[in-house]
Amino acid sequence: MKRIRLLALMVLMFASFGASAADTIKLIVPTAPGGGTDGFFRYLAKEADHYLGATLVVVNVAGAGGTIGVTQMVRSTPNDPTLAGVWLSPITVSPHTMNVSYTLDDYIPVVQLTSAPYVLCVAPDFPASDGPSFIEQLKKSPDKYTFGTDGVGGPGQLATERVFRALGISQRDIPFKGAGETVLAFLGGQIDIYVGSIPPVLPYTKGKEAKAKCLLLTSAKRVSSLPSASGLGDIGVPEQETLLWRAVIAPKYTSPERVAELADAFEKAANSPEVRKFVESAGEEILIKKGDELKNSIRNEYEALGKVARSLNLQPPAK
Repeated sequence: MKRIRLLALMVLMFASFGASAADTIKLIVPTAPGGGTDGFFRYLAKEADHYLGATLVVVNVAGAGGTIGVTQMVRSTPNDPTLAGVWLSPITVSPHTMNVSYTLDDYIPVVQLTSAPYVLCVAPDFPASDGPSFIEQLKKSPDKYTFGTDGVGGPGQLATERVFRALGISQRDIPFKGAGETVLAFLGGQIDIYVGSIPPVLPYTKGKEAKAKCLLLTSAKRVSSLPSASGLGDIGVPEQETLLWRAVIAPKYTSPERVAELADAFEKAANSPEVRKFVESAGEEILIKKGDELKNSIRNEYEALGKVARSLNLQPPAK
């Protein structure tokens, strides 16, 4: 009987993703091929192979704001080692606006790798020159201006409304399908304020014929790619920071030892020259968080964006 129990224990240990590295590890990227998130994790996977001692296979599982891919990872089994490369949407945004089958306790945050703010930009003739004067103008003109975001209940909308509501600002949101569509509407004069990632609007901020001036970031601090744009610290609300981040998460059965190994491997890969070059070309930066720091960061953001979603009546439909 003791021998049978010992054999059963050994089988369980070697089957568990938490016990040791596998020859092949699946990395679900919950987006369609192409785009910044998919590109980042493909660059990362090439470098991570060297440190994981295993082949990392990227599998795209798009749909429902990234939640389908995360659901597949959560439901994976120890004999099919699976991770997910995610951004904030399926983790701290979509669970407040649609029905999902997972909670914060159904996976383990392994390591955050990158970070970038959203930016709010206006036309050159807008009556404001920096973050404080921009906020002053919005406050004294309720509902006068339109701001374009990445869709109803998307990260851009919640990040912006998080700041606006903290400051008592009310303006009109116009949803689009992404930053590319939003910047075209902004340049065409269909909206007053561009809200989105930095790269799509950056080329239009330079030179004598600049078509945009970027006044406010959703990060607490300023960034080097837009040095004239104010951070939230400049307007007194650094705690309302919302960033576009990318991270790796693992199934909840993964052992602490294995999580530490994975975090170390991905951190080394993220700091490789190739990955750093890709990240910096996208106007982002390498920012490592892991352990309790990462868990607390995700939970705090989850709660803050949930509060904003509820204030906008964006709760998921009743099941």
